[in-house]
Amino acid sequence: MAYMLRLPDERGAQLRQIAEKKNTTVSGLITDYIRSEIKAGTIPSNIPGINVAKAGESIAISAPGFEASVPAHKGQTLADLLRKSAALTPSAFEHKKEWLEGIAALSGIKLKRMGAGVRIVSPITGAEYPLASGVAEDLASEIERAAK
Repeated sequence: MAYMLRLPDERGAQLRQIAEKKNTTVSGLITDYIRSEIKAGTIPSNIPGINVAKAGESIAISAPGFEASVPAHKGQTLADLLRKSAALTPSAFEHKKEWLEGIAALSGIKLKRMGAGVRIVSPITGAEYPLASGVAEDLASEIERAAK
């Protein structure tokens, strides 16, 4: 679900100018800011609404309407898959679809491309959970931490 932010037109124009100078988008600019605040310790690194926890030899991932569990030794594979798929453009995603499906089979969780990110597909229920590209990258980091 998208979060709408209301700003005065002048501030919106300033954000667009900053994003242009930094060769990113306004969304990317805000994502970078949030990550800097996580790094500074202002807020925790967990993603609101998504729970990632090591449970024995598995990593459990849950979100509203979504549950999945992957073996801990496959956590890094899933993290790499999320990170790489988040970076692909829509045309590159189609080109690499077979590769991504093969890697997804190793982790147990499938990925589907969506406009500005990916959908993770639960091997348990088939339920899909949408992730913006930046959130998919952050989920990859959460999974890496749980896999250790």
